[in-house]
Formats: sequence, C-alpha cells, structure tokens
Amino acid sequence: MVSIDINCDMEEALRFDRLTEQEEILNYLTSINIPCGFHAGNPHTISRILEIAMNHQINVGAHPGYPDPQSFGRRSMNLSMKEAYELVLYQVAAVEGMARALGGELNHVKLHGAFYMEAAERPDLSEAVVRAIMDINEDLILYAFSGSSLVQVALEHGLQVAEEVFADRVYLPNGRLAPREMEGSVLFNQEDIFKQATQLILEQKVQTINGGTIEVAADTLCIYRENVNTISFLRDLHQWARENDVVIEPIR
Repeated sequence: MVSIDINCDMEEALRFDRLTEQEEILNYLTSINIPCGFHAGNPHTISRILEIAMNHQINVGAHPGYPDPQSFGRRSMNLSMKEAYELVLYQVAAVEGMARALGGELNHVKLHGAFYMEAAERPDLSEAVVRAIMDINEDLILYAFSGSSLVQVALEHGLQVAEEVFADRVYLPNGRLAPREMEGSVLFNQEDIFKQATQLILEQKVQTINGGTIEVAADTLCIYRENVNTISFLRDLHQWARENDVVIEPIR
C-alpha cells in the first residue's frame, strides 16, 4: 500500500487575522513547517501556530531560512559552512525549545527558499545543515528535496530523511525544479496540479518541462497556498487517496 505525508509551509498563517483560515487547512495536512523568524515569523506567531498544530495532533517542523525578510528568503547569500551551521542551529533550537515548553515536540526540519535549493546542490552546505540538526536532536527528520545532495549527506550521517516532492512546481529533466524566473516554472491550473500530485504519489514519477518522465522518490508532498484553492484541492486529494488505496499519514 502506498503512503504519503502532506506538508505545507505556514508563512501565510503569520498574520493573526488569517490563523482561523489556516486552521481549517490543518484538517487535511499531516505536517506543517513553521518559519523561525528570519525570513518570516516571530515568537508570537510561532507560539500560536504551535498551539494550533498540537491541538490538531499533526507533525510540526522548523522551517529555517536565510535572514532575508525583504525578499522572503529567496536570495542567495553564499554562506560559509560555519555560517550555515550557526543559522540552522539558532533557528531550529528556538522552535524546538518553544514546542517543548508548550508541551509538544519538534518532528522535523525543512529549509526554506534559497537555503533549501542551495543546500540541495552544495555538499558543504548539506554537511553544515545535517551537523546542526544532529547536534540539536538526532531523532529529528530532515525534509529534503528528493534525490538531492542533502538527502545523500543526511543518510550518510544516519539522519532520517523524508524525500520531498512538489505538486505545483515544474521539474527539469535532471530532476531539479525549474527556476521560478523561468516561464512556465509554476503550475497554476488546479487540474494540472492534481494530476502531478497523484502521479508523484502513485507512480513515483513526474513529467518534466520538456514532456519526458523521470522517476523520483516521494515520501512527503509539499502543498503551497499561493497557487491553488487549497481546501478544495486537499479535499479532492483525500477522496482520491481513499479510492486508490493510498494512505495519507504523518512520518514518524
């Protein structure tokens, strides 16, 4: 039987007037990723989202990014290994400490934006990220781009990994994501997004930008709020899963 975790980055929940709207989404997710205050977020929103997530009994992850709120963490910063290590250490430790203080626990770590993509390609950044996570808590799970350097380094160090795929991002033939600045790099049509999501889950394959098909490992599916009617999409995805013997469940 096929199983899949569904995760969502919670940046759009960081305005208090949207927390109620976001809470409805949690009924259909198994994991969420909480910004740690550098590219987005602050102690008050982190605390509130943690409380809501714990009430829904879903996995909570730290979502560290570059200290770049002006560009939402999407600009390269060319960090050294030491700088990357300290950046991850600081942010993950903060969210883990808050989760523990509120009676919960941190389940995983997923990098954000440019940090996510650069660590996927650079072995030195991968090494720094993995070392920081393991120095905090070796039981944490790393959510990392499927087939990336970050996956390989984490497995070499004995860190549990969930390989991540994306429902609405277009893939290149080499298995990487098409850059956001490339025309056609993001899917906006809900039918196209649904088709890609179900192919990723059921077949562990995805169609690339040139029409070919490549194999990918899919442990967790990332859903973005910005490109789709999320509630409708997730309801349909859960219905499809029930009809196709697919189990939507958290990664433990």
